[in-house]
Amino acid sequence: MKSDKTSEEKIKKNCPNISIVDSHADVVFGKISDLDETEFNVNKLSNDSMLLLDGIHKNRQNFEKWMQLKELKHVRVTIDLFYCGLVFFRKEQEKEHFKIRI
Repeated sequence: MKSDKTSEEKIKKNCPNISIVDSHADVVFGKISDLDETEFNVNKLSNDSMLLLDGIHKNRQNFEKWMQLKELKHVRVTIDLFYCGLVFFRKEQEKEHFKIRI
């Protein structure tokens, strides 16, 4: 993340009903396009966090980021919901990837 203050400001602007706790939050919402080292770092999320990413199939770059994210060692479970994706980090869980079609 660029800075915690900048990230908090973005979240509060786009999701005014969400409160910022810390990097051990239960659910973290973001756009797949923000997944790079300058905007958002998944390595800072706790074992029990769930990451909800918007726009994973919006364009080729987003889908490539999604595919790279799935390959990270600490990413244990992903669920592709087409418009968005869920990522879980629980080290106790076997590595699995799901695609749900509606």
